[in-house]
Amino acid sequence: MKNNLDGKKIVIFGGNGFIGRHLIQKLSKHSCKILIITRHRNEEKNLKILGGLGQISVISMSSYTLTNLEKILKNSDVVINLIGILYESKSQSFEYVHEEIPSLLSKVANNVGVKSFIHFSALGVENVRNSQYAKSKVNGEKVTIENFSNAIILKPSVVFGSDDNFINLFSNISNFSPVLPIFGAPRLEKSKIFSRDFLFKSSVKFQPIYVGDLAEFAVKVIDNNFKTYELAGPTIYTMDELLNLILSVKKIFRFLVPVPLKIANVMGLVLENLPKPLLTRDQVKLMKYENISIQGLKNLKKIIPNPKSLEIILPTYLK
Repeated sequence: MKNNLDGKKIVIFGGNGFIGRHLIQKLSKHSCKILIITRHRNEEKNLKILGGLGQISVISMSSYTLTNLEKILKNSDVVINLIGILYESKSQSFEYVHEEIPSLLSKVANNVGVKSFIHFSALGVENVRNSQYAKSKVNGEKVTIENFSNAIILKPSVVFGSDDNFINLFSNISNFSPVLPIFGAPRLEKSKIFSRDFLFKSSVKFQPIYVGDLAEFAVKVIDNNFKTYELAGPTIYTMDELLNLILSVKKIFRFLVPVPLKIANVMGLVLENLPKPLLTRDQVKLMKYENISIQGLKNLKKIIPNPKSLEIILPTYLK
C-alpha cells in the first residue's frame, strides 16, 4: 500500500505523547509539513528535532474553539487525533477528552475540507461494561465517524516501546520491590512440578503491538477511505507471562503475587487520589476483559508483514 505525502500539510493533536513522537519520526521521512498542537509549550524544541530543518511547527493550545481550530485546519490535508488520557483529573474528564474534543476536531476538519482524518481509539472498548474510560472511547469513535464519514479509526491493543507506560511501569516496580502484582482475575492452576502445590495464572490476555509498527501502519493508511482497524501484535500473553518475560530480560527474580479484583479495586480507591495515580477503580474494571484480536494481527500484517514481538524489542530498552 503506497501513499504520497510529499507536499501535504499534516496536523497532529497529541503529538507530544508516546505514540505521537514515533508517528512524527515516521512522517518526517516524507517531504511533508507537520504541525503539532500541544498543551505543553516547553515541548517545542524536543518536538522540532524529530524532523528535518523547518519541517515541524508547534503551536501551544490549552483550549479548542471552532474559531481557532478553523484557522489551524484550513488548507490542511491530514488531521490525526492522538489525544487521550488514562485517568481523569479536575481539569480533564474522559467525556471531554475522548468525546467532546474528537467531535469538535472531526466537525471542523470536515467543514474546512480536510481530506483525511485519523482517530486513535483502543482495542476492545466496545466490550467493556461500566467503565467510563471505555464508554468515552466508544462514543469518541461514533461522533468522529458521524462528523467525518471517511475517518479512519485505529484501535490498537497495549502498545509497547522504549518509553511506554505499561511495560516500563512493571519494570520500574521490579527495581525496588521484591514482588510484582498479577492483576486481572487470577485463577489457581496445579503446579506441574509438585502435585500438591498450586500456581496462580492470569486468565486475562494481552496482544501487545510495537509502537514503531503502529506508527508505520498509521502512515501507510492515511490515504484510505473510512475503515476501522483493530490492531494487535504477533503474540498473545497472560499477565503472568508478561511479567515473567520482563524479569527474564532483566535477569532478575521477583515473586509474582496474585491480586484479586476486589482487592485491586480497594487499591484503586486509594491510589486514584494521587496526582498521577498508578491505578484507578475504572482501570480495574478493564482488567476483567481480554485485549486480543486475531483480526487485529491480520490487519497489521497486511501493512507490516513481520511485526516485532516483545521478545525482540524488550532487550533493547529494559535494564
